[in-house]
Amino acid sequence: MARRLRLFPWMLLLLVLAVAGLIWSSVSLYRAHVYNQKLAAGEQQAGKSARELFADAWLLADQGQTEKALELYIEAAAKGDDDLRKAAYFNSGNLYLTQSVDILESEGYVSWDKVGPLMSLCKENYSKALFIDPDWIEAKYNLELALRLSPSFAGVKTPNRYNEEDDEIEEDEKRPDGWPSIPGFPRGMP
Repeated sequence: MARRLRLFPWMLLLLVLAVAGLIWSSVSLYRAHVYNQKLAAGEQQAGKSARELFADAWLLADQGQTEKALELYIEAAAKGDDDLRKAAYFNSGNLYLTQSVDILESEGYVSWDKVGPLMSLCKENYSKALFIDPDWIEAKYNLELALRLSPSFAGVKTPNRYNEEDDEIEEDEKRPDGWPSIPGFPRGMP
């Protein structure tokens, strides 16, 4: 009997902890249920956690509100863990790539000045996602696609990129004109 009385406070503590765990579990299940219902109904979560921001960004992107979706992806990437950050960067890159392709298809190559910065942001986001997970095949594929659409010439020495030290050019060594001075591959030529 004395032994049972000594164990009574421990059993009471264990009972209180079990009830607290049960309450916490049921609150978490209720929140998950509400979260899933809002997702199924296409409503925004209006929460501040990284996963809720990511879900809202995905929903806004699906509805065509790209700018708001990009803002929420940035917030989610700042607050989330590595898996959520890489998904936010990947989805942001996809949005920038989609915007670029849509502009090019609707306005043609005349709008390349609008598309250039978007493609740079696209490639930057894919690179950030690959920095987190270097083996992610989808991000590699999309980065390769973006690089094919808009090659990156950073660090490549082209005829127009002379060193500042070489300001004095001899008479024999003139800077080239026309096609040789344009970085990249000229269109229409073999």
